Amino acid sequence: MRITPQMIVDSTLNNIETNQSRIEQLQNQITSGSRISKPSDDPIGVSHALNLQDSIAQSQQYQRNIDQAKSWLSTTDSALDAVTQTIQRSRELAIQAANGTLSSTERTAIQSEISQLQQHVLDLSHSKYGAYYLFSGTASSAPGYTSTVPSPAGYQGNTAQVLREVAPGTTIGVSADATATFDPVFLAMQTLQAGLTAGDTTGIQNSISQLDSGLDAVSVSRSQLGAKVNRLEFLQERQSSIEVNLTGLLSETKDTDMAQALTSFSMAQNVYQASLKAGAQALQPSLLDYLR
Repeated sequence: MRITPQMIVDSTLNNIETNQSRIEQLQNQITSGSRISKPSDDPIGVSHALNLQDSIAQSQQYQRNIDQAKSWLSTTDSALDAVTQTIQRSRELAIQAANGTLSSTERTAIQSEISQLQQHVLDLSHSKYGAYYLFSGTASSAPGYTSTVPSPAGYQGNTAQVLREVAPGTTIGVSADATATFDPVFLAMQTLQAGLTAGDTTGIQNSISQLDSGLDAVSVSRSQLGAKVNRLEFLQERQSSIEVNLTGLLSETKDTDMAQALTSFSMAQNVYQASLKAGAQALQPSLLDYLR
């Protein structure tokens, strides 16, 4: 096959453009920090990187769910801590009223304070996390307890658990069992209130043991909340570790190896300069040279 001058020109220019493109590609990798700027750079690597990014996003979502669950549980425990203090104060008053030596005025004062404590417990049962009532089950758009009367009369919520997905295939309930927690408390305070109204020392004494039962019920709920928080912290640590590992894999997949890229860039520049020199010599004859 006859090699024409035009073929030499075309081949030379094509090689120069190829070398120039290689320099541009390496320059982009170095300045951007990524060796993949478009799918054609590494189709398999792009697919792997997208899968890793999806997994990282999922892990981050689980961590946000865990944070929200922990915050929900912490808010619940804070409310129950206040309930605990209220029960303890009610018990102190019940012990004072049970000794049978109080005057009617003193008994009335205690009764008035117990009424306020009952209302305080009801208010605490209306505690919210954001827009959601904590002690209403999944019917969290409205307060669970509508009065200080134990369920079913005073409770309008449900016992279904509010769930949060915290890992693949793993959900955890973040709501306390409202009726198991508050019913014993409301019952005890009703018994105490009735005893104070009737001047019934036996009824007041009975309320003390009921208040102890209410305190136990609240303690059980709080211990369950604490156990869930501990589990969530373990899951959060695990998800954080997963995210770190996935991020490392993503970096290995798409990030530029700077040492290698700089070496390749230097070599590509040398090749490009050499191709320019060779091209200048190959393209040096002018049209007049060919016409002579």
